[in-house]
Amino acid sequence: MDMQLAKMELIEMLLHTKKESVLKKIKAILEEEQDQLTEQDYQIIEARRNKHLVGESKSYSWEEVRKKLGS
Repeated sequence: MDMQLAKMELIEMLLHTKKESVLKKIKAILEEEQDQLTEQDYQIIEARRNKHLVGESKSYSWEEVRKKLGS
């Protein structure tokens, strides 16, 4: 399947639809897709968490953060 052709066909279909419900469904699908983290994102998060747990990264209390922001 040619990805660009498929996108153009969908755009044309969206332009011609008269049903608001279709637009809402498509929007929800696309927003859901954008909100998902990739496997690489999870790997980065896990690596940072592990560094934190073994004391290899700097962390701050909420009070320390407030003080830094207030400076």
